[in-house]
Amino acid sequence: MGGGASTSKYVVKDDPKNGAESKDKDDDIAAVLPQELEHKSVPLEQPLPKRAPAQKEEVLKGLDQARNTQLRALCVRVRKALAESAAIEQLPPGTTLEGSKAWFHGQCLVLFGQASVYLSPPRRAEGAPESVEVAVLKRGDSFGRQLHQGDMSEEDLLNQEAWENCKPRVVVPAEGVGLRICRLLEVDEARVGSKSIASFAKRTHETSYLGPKDEEVREQGHRFQGLHTSSNAAAASLAFLPTTSTSISMLAQLWLTSTPPPVGISDLPTESGGALPRAHFQAALWSPLRDRLDQLTDEIRRRQRAKYRIHDCFPLQGHQIVELKHHIMHLTELWYGSARGGNLSILYSWFVEAMEVLGVTAYEYNKLPIEPSPDGWAVVVDGAARKKALISRSGSDKSYVATGGVAQKQGRSAIDNTVLRNVFFPWEARDLLVGRLLRKYLSRLLSLRQRCILRRLAQHFQLDVLRLAQDSRTHNTLRSVLAATPKEEFEAMGLDPTDPLLQLLRRSGAEVAGFGQLDETMQRNVWEAAKTLLRETAPALAKEPEDGSLDVFGRFINWSRDYPGEFFEHDKAQHVTVFIAGMFSRRIVVVKRSHMERMTLARYFPLSWKRQQPLWGSASTGKFQVRPGGVKEGSHVRANECPYAALHGMSLSAGGFADQRISDRKTVGYTLLMELQWIRDPQANIENWYITDIEKIIQEAWQLNPHGPVAHALPGEVFVSVGQNPKVGSSIRQTQHTQLAEGHWNKYPILKVEAARVFAAKDSPFASAAGVKVELLNDVLGPQTMLEIVDICAEASDPENTGLMLRCRCPDIPPGLVRFLTQLRLRLLERLGGPEAIDFLVLCMSDQEGSFVVIFAPTPQLMQLQEGHADLVPWANPLTGESSEVAGIEESRLDFGKGVGHFLVLKDELRTQLLGKGEDTLRRIWAFNRVPGARQVIEEFIVQQNILET
Repeated sequence: MGGGASTSKYVVKDDPKNGAESKDKDDDIAAVLPQELEHKSVPLEQPLPKRAPAQKEEVLKGLDQARNTQLRALCVRVRKALAESAAIEQLPPGTTLEGSKAWFHGQCLVLFGQASVYLSPPRRAEGAPESVEVAVLKRGDSFGRQLHQGDMSEEDLLNQEAWENCKPRVVVPAEGVGLRICRLLEVDEARVGSKSIASFAKRTHETSYLGPKDEEVREQGHRFQGLHTSSNAAAASLAFLPTTSTSISMLAQLWLTSTPPPVGISDLPTESGGALPRAHFQAALWSPLRDRLDQLTDEIRRRQRAKYRIHDCFPLQGHQIVELKHHIMHLTELWYGSARGGNLSILYSWFVEAMEVLGVTAYEYNKLPIEPSPDGWAVVVDGAARKKALISRSGSDKSYVATGGVAQKQGRSAIDNTVLRNVFFPWEARDLLVGRLLRKYLSRLLSLRQRCILRRLAQHFQLDVLRLAQDSRTHNTLRSVLAATPKEEFEAMGLDPTDPLLQLLRRSGAEVAGFGQLDETMQRNVWEAAKTLLRETAPALAKEPEDGSLDVFGRFINWSRDYPGEFFEHDKAQHVTVFIAGMFSRRIVVVKRSHMERMTLARYFPLSWKRQQPLWGSASTGKFQVRPGGVKEGSHVRANECPYAALHGMSLSAGGFADQRISDRKTVGYTLLMELQWIRDPQANIENWYITDIEKIIQEAWQLNPHGPVAHALPGEVFVSVGQNPKVGSSIRQTQHTQLAEGHWNKYPILKVEAARVFAAKDSPFASAAGVKVELLNDVLGPQTMLEIVDICAEASDPENTGLMLRCRCPDIPPGLVRFLTQLRLRLLERLGGPEAIDFLVLCMSDQEGSFVVIFAPTPQLMQLQEGHADLVPWANPLTGESSEVAGIEESRLDFGKGVGHFLVLKDELRTQLLGKGEDTLRRIWAFNRVPGARQVIEEFIVQQNILET
């Protein structure tokens, strides 16, 4: 990696004149502070030099695309000043830019081309490569800063010396097109910042009056000055990083404003000094991120202690979650390299745990009784305890709605509430928006009433009880004082001992600060009083019709609630007409999506990916296309409200709504269409039964898992298993969703059963571990790919009575493998009876060695033999005629959990069977779910696809 630097054609170093001129400076400063380049300042009286419009436009476009968020957010007039003053430089191929010219004479913004940044850390091993590549510079990236002696603290000077000792340099590839940069220099003798920008404004305006726009320029000037002097210049607007100027190294600054290199920080060789960038990454970027996530969790707990309502306890808004997601993706791409890509593993684990703390989940999974089998093949989760927790949860949901909370149930299924509807009747919107303000107002009146009680108590006790009620550290003291006061004493003070507000003071010791601090009875009373006031003062249009009749606008609103993401009565033209007419006539009230998200309990973070292969459905008339290839897809990842596994979540289709954030330079949020929840793609609403979305499973597993071996995983990252339940294991038909849980291939012994037949590419690292003859694959499925046909049966059983899985291993997710599995599913459906006869269990997870494992298993559509709860009745395999009673198993279904040995158990007989013979029971369940003829179809398909080496 360092060879390019030594053979470069041009080397740009410090001007020798600068060294002579700097001898008069203080020796201590000169040893650390790089010399400043000579440049001619522009006197205040002279206008700025004219620049060609094309060059100015080039700089402005570069600022628009800057990775540095503060550069993108500069106001228009500051941007114009920079477009006039920035020094544009063209570095030819083979150039090496190093020294102060590269790093300390203004921030350099890349306009065109590509280059690499190399370091030569000290204390390298003998014979090791001299340099390591730590960053790539592309259009929109930036590097360097402007240094002034007055801006340098002692720690800054030490950091600067350490940076120079690593010999950082920018190397433009000799075979490339060069690198075009603009150097954001000052335009007069004052440094870039408030003075120069203010002088620019002064020269462009004859008057000395500074209006609001000029004040904006002055403020933005200070912000621009901070780009050079603040060591946290690239921090996102949510401040995910430390804010002190000495808390982040120059290397970390470079990482935040540049493109990750192909080889990640985790893979840099130690003998070449790779330990140095790894230490800086952990100290300056990753540890602060984890601290920030911990702070967000603590903020949830603080709001809960302060009795915030549940929807107000989560501290991040929707666009802030997206910003956090992008930040994590960038950091992990730095760690694993752009060749592998970043992942969102730590975001997923934190998010699901935060939902548990928040109370969105009905219970905490870790508090359920969980028993592993002695042989390690099965895990038993107590279903009775889970059922009891769900019953208590339903009561709290009803209480939340009865006290003014937004109903969370809508749509085609119980999980179709990730994006709540935002169109309401006028009276619903009045209750929702005005009612919220009215609740706050009435709560404030109650607080004032409590304050009167406290003043009466303070006068009687000669004690500042008002202070005790307002300070959280003294609430226990006030509770003790009031608990020790008899009823007769309250009556002597003229207070009613049964007054609900006095009783609330005695229980909490705190003055009411919000509606959430009232008990449930008082909340109901306040909300009923608020609704009465709303109805008495409502105009005619905002009153609910007494006869309950619905016009076309009413039908539109009900449709939006029952079928979110679909056009009104499946007619796009009618949908648009009624929507717009309803807003103009005020018969429909639209609430911004960003506002509705704050009232949504089922928070989510989005994933985006592009579908490579069409998604096919199958019917008796033949196959049909559900989703075409080449379309952009979205997934909403949320916690499972009824978890039966560790870190249990689910991923739903983003649905048909527009899902686009504002890309404006200064605004962070949603576009107008997204705020309106404009329907963009109604076909994205897919059913869950009969349509196994293999590509969705694989794409989500890729984005949610670390892209390296467990030894290289970052602290806080977890491995996530992704799968989709077949019909027999899915209680929700109408809404497509995948299941997510903490897990990996090495965790499940059933998935590691020895294969009966193995196909592997020549370069596959997995083939050496196969215990049978390996048949060679060509590169159609992707490099290093291996396919294994696995037979699963109980010991000493008939070889014909075996279950079947196809196990695929690959270092990444090659398109060829996705196409192969998609077409194989179709072939099996065509040959073996269609979706009424067979289904599929598909899982994808990491092997903890840097590769992924895909499990593809055809299963029968089992038939329930008796009425009753599905977990308590026997089942039969229609394809073999065998029943679970004959097979001697208490559970016969395969799904996301049971397929790997994770059982939610309601029957004592099943618990005894699993804990007594975990491996034998699990093998027999797989054998019971055999599909006759499936193996023959798979083997024929492999031959017909021309993927074998000839």
